[in-house]
Amino acid sequence: MKIRVNKAFFLGQVLPIVDFERISLAAYGRVLSGASFGNTENFRVPAEVAVPGQVFLTADEWRTVVKKVQDSKNTMVDIEL
Repeated sequence: MKIRVNKAFFLGQVLPIVDFERISLAAYGRVLSGASFGNTENFRVPAEVAVPGQVFLTADEWRTVVKKVQDSKNTMVDIEL
């Protein structure tokens, strides 16, 4: 899965679920969707999807993705999983 997201929009949507376990991400069309298993929290973010797909992440893997986006100096950030 390879996508590009707007940093500010992505962080505004995902920070409420940064500490949850077992996150599912799916990128298809022009949308990145995410959901946490066992909770009602989810998000949808517009994205440029270069390679569609779906991944399941542990809490540590998810925090690594969020930190990468937070630390980026760019407005648009590439995520490859």
